[in-house]
Amino acid sequence: MSLARTRRYRADTNYWPGFVDAMATLLLVVTFLLSVFMVVQFIATQVASGKDTALKRLNRHIAQLTELLALETSTKITLEDNLSSLGVTIESKAAENKRLTGLLGAQGETARKTARRASGLASKLDEQISIGARALASVELLNQQLAAIRRQIAALEEMLETTESRDRESQTRIADLGRRLNLALAKKVQELARYRSCFF
Repeated sequence: MSLARTRRYRADTNYWPGFVDAMATLLLVVTFLLSVFMVVQFIATQVASGKDTALKRLNRHIAQLTELLALETSTKITLEDNLSSLGVTIESKAAENKRLTGLLGAQGETARKTARRASGLASKLDEQISIGARALASVELLNQQLAAIRRQIAALEEMLETTESRDRESQTRIADLGRRLNLALAKKVQELARYRSCFF
């Protein structure tokens, strides 16, 4: 009689509700983990796209500043060449002025003409000197502009390095979060396996 009762008890045992509960729990856990992973992936994509836009803008700015620096450098070289040629001209005019001044003591009318010519040359020399002074001022201004451009380029390079370091930190955080999600998923799967083993 006890054997018949045991057979009837085994026939009445229904494992289906426990199996359905385990599968529903597994499905909810997987859905939750996938949702969290999708949110993290979306945030990481937004951060990466923002970094790429900032890097492109900084690269364009650096290219523009490099072109401006090249232009200013060529202008400075041209002005320095003009200044050197003006220096040679000034030296030649000064030598001619000395020569004409030496001839003044030996000649009468020719001396007066020579004096007038010397005064004309002196005025031209003064003009050349003033031109040279203006050229020197322009060269000094260009040097100041070049120094400012170099400071801007250094600041932009520092900003670029800061942006790249932040990007590397974001990538490290994303990898760490993915590893944690994988560990949590593995732990849930193990728990479900233990839960399932309790019913089977």
